[in-house]
Amino acid sequence: METLPLQLSNAIDRELAPLSPDKLRQACFELTQRYAQGLSMETQLHRQAYVAARLPATYGAIRQVFRRIEPALSSIQSLLDLGAGTGSLAWAAGDAMPHLQRITLFEKDIELLRLGQHFTQNNLDPLQLAWCRDDITQAEIFPSHDAVVFSYVLNELSLKEQVHVLEKAYQATDKLLILLEPGTPQGFGHLLNARNLLLKLGAHSVAPCSHNAPCPLAPAFKDGKDWCHFSVRIPRGKYHRRAKDGVLPYEDEKYAYLVVSPQPVPLPKDRVIKAPIRKTGHVILDLCTEKGSKERTIISKSDGKTYTKARDSEWGDEWDEQNEKG
Repeated sequence: METLPLQLSNAIDRELAPLSPDKLRQACFELTQRYAQGLSMETQLHRQAYVAARLPATYGAIRQVFRRIEPALSSIQSLLDLGAGTGSLAWAAGDAMPHLQRITLFEKDIELLRLGQHFTQNNLDPLQLAWCRDDITQAEIFPSHDAVVFSYVLNELSLKEQVHVLEKAYQATDKLLILLEPGTPQGFGHLLNARNLLLKLGAHSVAPCSHNAPCPLAPAFKDGKDWCHFSVRIPRGKYHRRAKDGVLPYEDEKYAYLVVSPQPVPLPKDRVIKAPIRKTGHVILDLCTEKGSKERTIISKSDGKTYTKARDSEWGDEWDEQNEKG
């Protein structure tokens, strides 16, 4: 479970405390309707509803992605966040990247930018944060950074705009380009297009893909039968529950992601791409393999330590069966 940092949670509480529960729920409903219509936030209440209902989920998803690629983050010193919103990614990055020194955050909505500045002010020291009001779809060049991130951004852009910003972002990436989208068929579709483009530009897969071959889920996705996505459990705070009128103390955020590098990197082993199916005496794992295929493997109790590892595996983990048998 990915929990918001205490300082961020407190900052959100202070921002939302003046709102009545009814007003917050109504604003959240309006925001959901606007998203469904392809519209963006219009009022400050919409932005506050976003902070209550969506910020915890976006933080949780990117934090889990960072956990998945933790070894690759050890050398990251600079980060560019394109479409930063209220800066939740900065909190996750500060926690996940031990040598991170500076973050540049691009956001075109001035009110979201101000909220982000308010939340992060004096809370992420000694990180150097530079906020820039800019429309990334109009930029001809981005400043080079070790890592560049798009978090829940591609779904807001046209296909032409996606190609433009991805090409410019890749040019600005020294070590890692990280893309995160909703774990919906549409979100996966955006990442599949992005992966095809980036591999043509010379990128190398880091995660979750175990290879640089064509995506083995692409045919099933084209037929509307399957897509690659993952899940993270998010605890619901007081205002989160109010905004969504939720009963459970948590929600599960589905997300899809892609990490590539302009440099050759060691590829991960097979990836568990669905929730493991645990039966009496055996475990079923669906894998994206190093060979570029989707495979299902069954590990029985008689496999000893391998079975124990399979039973403890989680959706999204790497899986090295040969190593497990060793």
